[in-house]
Amino acid sequence: MADSLTSRYQSRGEKGDSIRKKALWLSLVQAVAVILFILLSARYVTVLVLSLKEEPVFSAPKTIYLPQRELEHQMAVAEFQNAAATPATIPALTTESLLASLPALTALPDVEFTPVETKDMVSDSDALFGQSGLMGALGALSSQASSVSFLGITEEAARFVIIVDCSNTVFGAMESAGSSMDKVKEETYHLINNLNANTKLGLIIHRRTFLPLQDTLITATVENKALAVEWIKKKWPKKKEQSIAKAISGKDGNQGILPVLDAAFSMQPNVIFIISDGGYRDQNGSKVLLDDVLSLIRSRQKELLEDARIHTIHFSDPEEDDGVIGSKMRSIAARNDGKYRKIGR
Repeated sequence: MADSLTSRYQSRGEKGDSIRKKALWLSLVQAVAVILFILLSARYVTVLVLSLKEEPVFSAPKTIYLPQRELEHQMAVAEFQNAAATPATIPALTTESLLASLPALTALPDVEFTPVETKDMVSDSDALFGQSGLMGALGALSSQASSVSFLGITEEAARFVIIVDCSNTVFGAMESAGSSMDKVKEETYHLINNLNANTKLGLIIHRRTFLPLQDTLITATVENKALAVEWIKKKWPKKKEQSIAKAISGKDGNQGILPVLDAAFSMQPNVIFIISDGGYRDQNGSKVLLDDVLSLIRSRQKELLEDARIHTIHFSDPEEDDGVIGSKMRSIAARNDGKYRKIGR
């Protein structure tokens, strides 16, 4: 009997547990259902409320009416114009009272004046300018000429060319004459520094070949004078054994005084100074004849507007060879309106 009660109690307990579990699950399902219902109801209510509201419309009328003050503005403009149009009155100045108090002018006697004109006054002033040397200086400036003194020869011209023979025999002739190539350089420096800025200058040094400062004359500006002096210091041989660097020959390889004179006349000078002993030889070592030199000079003089004056400075060589031009350099100067100067025995 006890066993039956126990089994009955156990069976009842099991049923009670199953009933509680079912009730628990039922409650949970009901709670979830309620929550879902609430969520769904809230969603639909929200959508319903939003759907019932109208969207705001922003609009404005096409014409905006502002309060007008046109009448007051027109009145202000009219007042301004009336005020500006009123002219300022300035009393006129009169001088009647001053004129009335002036005394009458006294009568002046008639006097005839005849000025005396004479040309002596002008001529005297010209003489004063000439005596002071101003006329000569002004004339030199206007004609672009310079007055120079070179190795004892005075000259005035606008275009100078200096030709210096630097051969071995010339060095020997200068030493025999008590001079030197350095003295010739100093004379050349002095000539260059005394040229005015409008004068043009050319330099040529030679043995059988030659070297010009430039192919054309240079204007004697301060810069070009410095260039010429520096060129002399670098290019002129200091000893008779020293050759001329970068020296050139004439046409067809010709050498000697003839291509040198040809290059000098190409510069179209007014004055040419030739410094040499006159012992000219050509590329073959043959002596250059005076007639050939004079013939070339005559032909080149015809190409100039005015014949160039040729001055010759002859350094006499005591051991001068027979047949060379030598002292016949006098003929070159005499036939070309130049001066001849012999230095040495």
